[in-house]
Amino acid sequence: MAPGSGKLYSSPEERIAGLEDMLGMSIDPVGKMDTMVIALGCAIFAITGAFVVAAWIKHTYRPIRAKNLPLTTVLYISGILWFVGDLPMNGHVLLKGAFSECKFWNIWVRVLFCFIYTSVLSIRCYALDRVFNQNKPTKGLVYYLPSIFFIGSYIAYSIVTTVVPGHLTIGYAEAVELCTTSKGYVIATLSLLWLNWAIIITMMIRLRNIQSTFNEFYEFLFICFFGIAAMVKTTTVHFTHPEYPLLLKYRIAETLGDVFIINGIILVIMAYPVVMSLVRNKEYEREWLLRLRTDGLQDMYEANLNLRAEGPVHYARMNGSDPNQLEKNIVEECKRDSRFFDTHRFGRHNHEQEDAGMAQDIGDGYRALEGATVVPHNRGVTNNHCFETQSVSSLDTVDGCPKGRRIL
Repeated sequence: MAPGSGKLYSSPEERIAGLEDMLGMSIDPVGKMDTMVIALGCAIFAITGAFVVAAWIKHTYRPIRAKNLPLTTVLYISGILWFVGDLPMNGHVLLKGAFSECKFWNIWVRVLFCFIYTSVLSIRCYALDRVFNQNKPTKGLVYYLPSIFFIGSYIAYSIVTTVVPGHLTIGYAEAVELCTTSKGYVIATLSLLWLNWAIIITMMIRLRNIQSTFNEFYEFLFICFFGIAAMVKTTTVHFTHPEYPLLLKYRIAETLGDVFIINGIILVIMAYPVVMSLVRNKEYEREWLLRLRTDGLQDMYEANLNLRAEGPVHYARMNGSDPNQLEKNIVEECKRDSRFFDTHRFGRHNHEQEDAGMAQDIGDGYRALEGATVVPHNRGVTNNHCFETQSVSSLDTVDGCPKGRRIL
């Protein structure tokens, strides 16, 4: 034991030799490879951060707004803090000084922000489900209750595991300069993470039939693939090699695996619309808006011209529940977006002469969506409004107007 301290060893070399004798295995000391892993992780987060910054710069771009930029930003920040917690807990730095506070780095940084990261994915799914499947706005106490429950539960779990004695959860063994965790704590934490992913998968299945313009089912398939891969990796390593922080290849695999998964999920969500906003700004937005209208027409066709409560007009619900204001928003958006059709392929029209009749027709269409029974009624195409094409036979297709809403 080193004189004047509670440590068994007086030098790093003596510590490594003593641990190898104690554990009966070869140990890899912290070295240059660990520094390279930290540098690589920071570089990957910097690339993802560039996409997030670009998204905020282009935050008025509608395909980007559809990705719920505030939640995606929370996802990114949570991922950074999860990575910071991984560094001491996975053995990339010596557990001395501030890094010896095992409960803080594990419970309040690594685990808590891992929970928050997966919770944000759940909340994102819930918001889309609430709009498209439940036909409700993303406002009010009921909407925020799941978020409050998730965050409150994780903070409560963190408080409880902090006040419980270290030998039952996680503690610092000063003699060998290691963090030690109990099997019960590992099982409880991993079980909560698996529960989070089960919720995400369940919500994802509920979202599989929403309109293709906003359908993130395939996106969520990739996200779930990354998430399940991360959980299988982490669960396997924690139970087969609980001493993995002492083994270079395992701690590198754990940390870089988390880095790739954290950033991969964010890039799956944000990368494509951000790139399109830079290289094909107007063209991609026009294609996106055209798909939006096409989806509305497909819904009418599939429902035999019966309007369903799943149309894009329900994105307006995210701004509140005042029908008059919603109608005004949709009217204004139709007037703006109809200019796009003037130059796209549908011919020019005198918009000023149409605006007065547009408000009444859109109001009728929105109120039809609010009714318990929706009956289709065919009209002529004198006022083409949003669709301005002779192939449209019902003004109820105003449901395809895309803006006047806070898109998820």
